[in-house]
Amino acid sequence: MKAYIGLVFAALISVQAYAAEIAVLDFHGALLQSNAGQEAAKAPRQQVDQMRVRLDKEDDALREMVESLKRDELTLAPEDVQKRRQAINEKQNQLRSMVSAMQQQAQQMEQKLIRDLTPRGEAALKEIIEERKLDAVLNRQAALYTNNSVDITAELIEKLNKEK
Repeated sequence: MKAYIGLVFAALISVQAYAAEIAVLDFHGALLQSNAGQEAAKAPRQQVDQMRVRLDKEDDALREMVESLKRDELTLAPEDVQKRRQAINEKQNQLRSMVSAMQQQAQQMEQKLIRDLTPRGEAALKEIIEERKLDAVLNRQAALYTNNSVDITAELIEKLNKEK
């Protein structure tokens, strides 16, 4: 019995000796939150803001069309009401298309930004892996639970900010 307990104890110690060093990381977030990411995102953010302003103008024009129809509906001929409704529907479709195009363009700009920053992020991550002697780095979004002490996102942001 003592031999069996000793064997179990030795097995537990050897498992601890070979315990893997694991960390979690929000790589995408780290790239975007770094100084380089913030700087690189300025131009795309301005483009998105310009698109949003145009979208707001179109939305205001649509709202005015709807209000005008409600205001004038009882005094207009049925064919005029129908024409205005059709114009409103066309404007709504145009607005939906604009929103979809804007979202797609914003996604493309973000993907390009990530692609451009990824090599620097990977190099900095490799340094952290070597410094900490990590055996595995997991995507933070894939982990069900992690202790904050294993999250290296802030460390990666700091390392990226130190690079020039």
